[in-house]
Amino acid sequence: MTDAMVTGRMPERKKQQGLRVLKRDGMNASQAVNLLFDRLIEEGSADFLLQDGDTSAGERWASAAHFVDSLSRKRSTRFDDMTKAEIKLDRLAAKRLV
Repeated sequence: MTDAMVTGRMPERKKQQGLRVLKRDGMNASQAVNLLFDRLIEEGSADFLLQDGDTSAGERWASAAHFVDSLSRKRSTRFDDMTKAEIKLDRLAAKRLV
């Protein structure tokens, strides 16, 4: 399976604050995005990300707790212990460019 890049825009301050939280919890942005997409696929909907005025506060808290709990599962990849240069070399080698 080949990897694909996902790009998103947000204010720099939000990014840095989020990265600090992820680092504290032993994760990186790629792992968090992968978990988000796993959840989207599992749910078949993005409703868990949206505030719904028809749901009670308790239901929203339960949904939020379920989402946060799903993020706590750390996923490891073969790139976790590699430097950026090693990752680039690995990807070039996979494409038979080196």
